[in-house]
Amino acid sequence: MGPDEKDTGKIAIYEEPDGTLVGIMDGEIQEIYPGEERPGVYLEGEAIDDIREKAGEMCISEDAFNRELAEEIAKAWNNVARTMEAAAEVFTNWIRSVAAQIEAKHELETAMRWASCYYRPAFNRYRHTKKKRTRKKYEKKILAWYREEVLGKW
Repeated sequence: MGPDEKDTGKIAIYEEPDGTLVGIMDGEIQEIYPGEERPGVYLEGEAIDDIREKAGEMCISEDAFNRELAEEIAKAWNNVARTMEAAAEVFTNWIRSVAAQIEAKHELETAMRWASCYYRPAFNRYRHTKKKRTRKKYEKKILAWYREEVLGKW
């Protein structure tokens, strides 16, 4: 492949002082001299009138937007903000409670893994009993052992 076969088709035009990208154009490079105005898209006639008309429709007139309306909007926004603060507080508390439950479950699983190796009698009792009350008793016993023996040494 020679240099003639590497036609990319797109040419980037850069601004002189800081080298920022102005635009990308197809075709051949046009010579631009310093101080010369850059070519752009200019709207004339009806296109400008249509844009001005649409902008005028989007604006609220002073008759429709008065001080009372602004106060009502401010009150409504304050109500929304207070409601969101209360909802955020409730949501935060809920997320923290879920995180605490997950952490407790993780601690129990870790304690069970340690007990399966180093505290075999309590682990076997926990695994082979059917009654929930008995399992809970050995769960507490294993967690206490884990916190004292394993976590106490670290």
